[in-house]
Order: sequence, then C-alpha cells, then structure tokens
Amino acid sequence: MSAVKVLFSGAVEGDLPALFKKIEVVNKKNGPFEALFCTGQFFGPGDDTAEPNDALVSFVTGEGIVPVPTYFIGGFGAGSSAILTALPAAKAPFKYLGRSGVTNIKGLNVAFLDGIYNHPIFTGSKQVSGQSASCPYYTKEDVDWLKAQLQALQGEVDVLLTCEWPRGITSGIEGPLPLPQNFRPNASGSDVVSELVDLARPRYHIAGGEALHYTRPPFSHRDLGAGIRVTRFVGLAPQGHPSKAKALHALGMVPAANMEPEALSVVPEGCTPSPFELRKAKRDQEEMNAGGEFSRWQQAKKQKREAAAPPQPIPGRSDVPRDPWKTVAVKNVPWAAGENDIAAFFSQAGQVANVWRGTHRDGRVQHITFVQFGSREEANRALQLNGTDFNGRQVFVEPSTAGTAGGNRRAAESPEGGAGGGGEGKPVEGCWFCLGSAAADTELVASVGEEVYLAVDKGPITPEHALIVPIDHLSASVALSPRCFAEVERYLSALRAMYASLGRELVAFERHLYLRTKGGNHCHINVVGVTPAAGRRAGDAFRAAAATAGYTLELLPPPVRGSGPDELRRQLLQALGGADTEYFMALLPDGSRLVRPLMRGERWPMALGREVLADLAGVPERASWKQCSSSPEEERQRVEQFRQLFKPFDVMQQAEDVGAGEGVGQGQQTRE
Repeated sequence: MSAVKVLFSGAVEGDLPALFKKIEVVNKKNGPFEALFCTGQFFGPGDDTAEPNDALVSFVTGEGIVPVPTYFIGGFGAGSSAILTALPAAKAPFKYLGRSGVTNIKGLNVAFLDGIYNHPIFTGSKQVSGQSASCPYYTKEDVDWLKAQLQALQGEVDVLLTCEWPRGITSGIEGPLPLPQNFRPNASGSDVVSELVDLARPRYHIAGGEALHYTRPPFSHRDLGAGIRVTRFVGLAPQGHPSKAKALHALGMVPAANMEPEALSVVPEGCTPSPFELRKAKRDQEEMNAGGEFSRWQQAKKQKREAAAPPQPIPGRSDVPRDPWKTVAVKNVPWAAGENDIAAFFSQAGQVANVWRGTHRDGRVQHITFVQFGSREEANRALQLNGTDFNGRQVFVEPSTAGTAGGNRRAAESPEGGAGGGGEGKPVEGCWFCLGSAAADTELVASVGEEVYLAVDKGPITPEHALIVPIDHLSASVALSPRCFAEVERYLSALRAMYASLGRELVAFERHLYLRTKGGNHCHINVVGVTPAAGRRAGDAFRAAAATAGYTLELLPPPVRGSGPDELRRQLLQALGGADTEYFMALLPDGSRLVRPLMRGERWPMALGREVLADLAGVPERASWKQCSSSPEEERQRVEQFRQLFKPFDVMQQAEDVGAGEGVGQGQQTRE
C-alpha cells in the first residue's frame, strides 16, 4: 500500500506566482507531490467579470510552469469568469473541481463544496444570477447534489474540501484553544458544512475561509455498522497572511480503498467525540430542560428534524429473484415513504413484485430505492415516471443498471462508443494489460493486431488458455469502437478455428467490474478450448454457478449468419443496458451468450468465471491463477508453443500474407 503525497493550500487570492514559488521549494525538498488542492478564495478580490491578471492567464495558457497538478475550489473573485471559461481547453495541469461533488484523484475520493453560506441565496429568497461557477455562494441545489453523491459513494471519503469552517468545530475540546481571543468557533463557520462533515465522515477535512491556521485533535464518528470513523480537521490561513500563519499542509495518504477495514476504525490518542454530535446532544438536553411555549417550539423543531431523518433500509422479499431487466432505480424518494407507499405509487406503471433499499458498507442507508415489476414492459413504463411528483418530492427513475461502471458513462455517450474522453483509453501505469506499463508481461503476447492483442494467460487453466485484450486501456468489450469490437470478433473466430483443429470447442467469459485502482478495469476476455462433451454442458455450468451466487443469466442466441459485428454489438448493448453498466458475459461454443448486468450494490463473485472454465477443462484445481505459476523458462516455452500453434490461424499473419501477395506489403507495418 503506497501512500499518495499531496499538498493543500489555503486561500490563494490570485497570487499564483507566490504560491507556486513555495510549492517548487517544498516539492524539491520533500516531494515529489502528486497533487495540490487549493481551498478558500482562489482568485483575487474584485468583480468576477473583470479582466484576469497576466500571471493567472500565463498559468492557464501553459506559459507559466505549474510545478504540481493543481485542483481548486473557491472559483470566485477578480477575473474568475474568464479563467473558468478558458480552463476546460487549457493544456496546463490546472483544474477547477466544480460547484460540488465527489471525484477520484490519484486514488483518493475527494468531496468538495465551493462557495460560502448566504442565507437569502441558500433559502431561495434571492436568486443567483444564472448558474455561474464564479458565484461566491453555494445554493441548496449545490449542497443537495453533494449529499446525493456522498450517499451514492461506495467507499470512504478520503478528503473533504470546503471554503469555510464547520460551525462548532472546537466543541468537546477541554482547556484553552490555540485561537485568537476574538475568534468565536460557535458563531463562526457554517452549520451546512457541519452537517456535511457529519454525513461524509471524511478522513481529512481541509478548509479555508478564516484568516488563521488551526489543526483540531481528531474526532470520531459513531459506528454505523462498519466501525468507527475518525476525521482530522485542518483550517489553513490565506497564502498572503500578514503574520505568515500556516497556509500549506502536506500529507502522505494511503487511499481508503487500499486499506484494510480494521485500519479505518483505529482511534488515535487524543481523539474526542464528534463536535457535531456533542452540539446536537446539548440542544436535545436544552429542549428537555426548557418549559412552556419555548419547550413546545423546540419540540416542534425536533419533530421536524426527525421527520427529515435518513431513510430506513427496506430488505425486500427474499422469495422474489432479483431481475435487473424488470427493475428500476429511483432517487429522491421521500424518506417518510414506506414499502407500501412506494409500491402504491409505482403501481400506475404495472404490478410491483418487490421493493428494496440497501445499505453501504459503512452502514449508511443507500439513497437509491429499487422497484421490481412483473415484466420488462412494466419496468419500461415506470421510466416514464421520471421527474414526476411523489408526496411533494420530484423522483428520478432510471434503469437499475445505469452508471454502475462509474466513469465509463462517458464511453456510453460517445458517438463512436469508444473511449469517449476523460482519460479512458490512455495507458495506465501499473495496469497488467497496458503494453506500455512496467507491470505488463509483454513476453506473454502471442499476436498484435491494429487495436487488439492476444496473450497467453500467465496462470493458465490449460496450455492454450488465451486472453483477448484491447491495446488501449478500455474497460469493456461493449464500450469498444465498432472497429475494435470487430477485431475482437476476428480473434475469437481465429481461436475457435485453432481449438477445432485440436478437437475442442471455444468457451470464454468477460467480467466487467468498476475498479478504483490501476486506472479502472482493462477489458480482457478469457478463452479456453474444452472437449465437445464439456462444451455441451457449458451453459448449464455457468447458470448453476450464477444461481449459487444468487444470480440468473439470460441467454442471447447466436448472431444471425451474415449479420456482422455491428449488429452483435448493438444487441449486447441493448441486453446489458449500455456501456456504463457492470456485467458478466459468457460465450458458449455455438456462439450464444449468457449475460447478467449488475444493479447498484450487487457484488459479482470475482472467481466465478474462472472456476467454471477450470471445471469444464477437467482441472478444477487450477481455478485460482495464483496456483498456476511456472518458472520463467517454462513460461517462455509455453508461449512459444502457443505462438506456433496459433500461427496458421493468426488474423494478422493472414492479413500480412494477403498484403504481400497483392504487392502492397512494403507499405504495411505491424505492431509487433
């Protein structure tokens, strides 16, 4: 578990040259650092529509040197409109995070809220002019969006960034505080931020907004089922502080996703209870001690808070198998609505078979409710209820599998269906399947095409166990471009012919799961040859293994002869619900496929596909690739034997032969 070295800065207030001069010194002395996060007001004082200063422009255009990739909030102040407009097209490692949300940077889950509290803006009594990113005040919509992101997050928040402190941050600390006498922690800061800290339970909360530096002793959040969580708060002074109060903070953080669960629950020495839970307990005690009209008023406030409490989980019916094709995911369901209320509302689309709402690993209740119908047609009708009113709240209805693959949503929206931007497709250091990565075993490669390569599996089930892999770092076969997908199909046909020459039949599987590490999933298809008898029972074997894990697989018939790879890809996208869906897919000897898209919160057994292949191959003891290691010399011989066996069927070798026969061979280049 390697730590990610990151820096945090207080308010920059437009003086980037001074900031980056400090960063260069710190980076040379204690770096290299992988990221710099800036909180508090980033731009200088003044109107957001003013012309930005030359120093800011130089860093955005790439003329100035940005020593460390920089991410910032506090996107308001002099010249902010022009800079924020130009940033998306800038080549400099310089990024505005946005109004609010959760993102993953260098493996760290970073939550953020830009702006400060303004009562008229937040309550809606005064409207923000437009939706400019340069507005200095956050809106209720900004906060609600962040809350929804936090509730949907399947994992821990490593860092929370805000432009103001949480109110009451010093509650629970005994003795004198290392703060100026005129600073009032129970009157300064924002209750909105306090509420967000209580919800996010971040490992670190870094905030600007005050003209001072303060590091609070760590405080613990109550156990919600996955253990206690601890937050460390650091308030940073502005960069130009007259007394040179601390404005930079460095951390070496192991991402929570790479840590053992027990490590996340360790309570350090000097840890206090959560100041926000202490403040709530104090308010409740005051309500109990108060009497008369004041007591009734406080009791009404308490009832209102309790009415807005987070929802309770709904277990659903255990006797109804969960079917992603008959299920919709619903967001923003009224917390007070129970299972019967939800079923009654959605009965206008058809017969409701099941309703459930689960919990995250840390015990928080998920913000998504699942509604399963009796048929797919009824589930499709339920999608038309998106945006309608349910007990005073607008509900959002989408397919149950939408967005389970995280960042691959961009690939689904790309007109070519390929990388779609956002970094997908680029080589990733540490990825086992990126040929440009030091972690890749390029000695295992048997054939390289235009966009796909074929490799021998490092821990093979059989000597002819192969992997079909796109050269670019792309997450799923259905997210490939039409050209790349067609090349995958050509390699499958070549392997099918090779196995037939050995008296065997092709069986394969692909598992597309959203991975937080190594740049996310790199698509790879496991392919083996099995006996005809094993091939005939392959479908039943996959179904039985899936049923044991609590899943059902749907059969897609073989492609119609002459239909081509584009039609197959379209059918798969339709069956799986899109390229932004996690899924498992098995390929059977007759060309048919067994598929299962995954709904949010479902966990597919990582070893299932390989266990079935090992069983069909007659070597169940080789189900774990870690048990199939060989010496470098044995590996070299096995790869060479496979290359010779595959050579007569190699699609690229055949293409070269055809090209040479047509007299154009000199103009062709292979990627080997």
